[in-house]
Amino acid sequence: METKALKPYFIVIALLVLTSLALAFSVDVTVTDKAGVIMDMPLRVGNWVGQEMRFCQNPTCLREFRLGDLGDAEKCLSCGGPLDTMTKAERDLLPADTEIIKMDYRQPSGESLYVTIVLTGRERASIHRPQACLVGQGNEILKSVIVPVSIEGREPLDIMSLEMIRRFRAGDGRTMEVPTYFAYWFVGQGRETPSHVQRMVWMATDRIFHNVSHRWAYIGVSGGRQLESDDYKQQLQAFVKDFYPHIVAQ
Repeated sequence: METKALKPYFIVIALLVLTSLALAFSVDVTVTDKAGVIMDMPLRVGNWVGQEMRFCQNPTCLREFRLGDLGDAEKCLSCGGPLDTMTKAERDLLPADTEIIKMDYRQPSGESLYVTIVLTGRERASIHRPQACLVGQGNEILKSVIVPVSIEGREPLDIMSLEMIRRFRAGDGRTMEVPTYFAYWFVGQGRETPSHVQRMVWMATDRIFHNVSHRWAYIGVSGGRQLESDDYKQQLQAFVKDFYPHIVAQ
């Protein structure tokens, strides 16, 4: 059992060794600019209406806004500081040519879904397993499950869903717990997978055997759920089914 649990790590280590050799002996690797996603999310997905998000870069403010609530998409309503499509923490940590777009989708009932697309730049170091960041932001991951989504004209799309509890401190000092989920999958040139290890395998084999490095992206969808209930999966599947044709390059 222990060996089986460690198997993904052995695979990653082996890939790192192979990639190091490829970098040492393959100096003609072609870095492509073509992406497998379209970095322009639709304003409507079924009954969902979306707004792009903007984030204040002033470290003493750091507020976030829906684009429709702003008169000036480049200036914070609160402090007048500059706005960006990513948070200041993301801007500080990620390679400069990383592209991020975030949308807040809402229904008339008040339900909301938060959608993020992160696209690598030339360094290909902009995306990773979302689990690490989510735990660092106060989430406890209870379990991960594969959710299949029916897409017209192709086999079902498998996406990874992390069922979580988000903890935060309320204004009165109480610790609040909210059941949430974060679902995601990775998209490359003609390839899609919910597995970080599979993505690393493809990246390594592309470099080693084809001397090419493609741009990869991950698409994340997050929302609320009920404890001990799988009902959120139906909402997620319906949303992704309608959303998919708008953002995956054909």
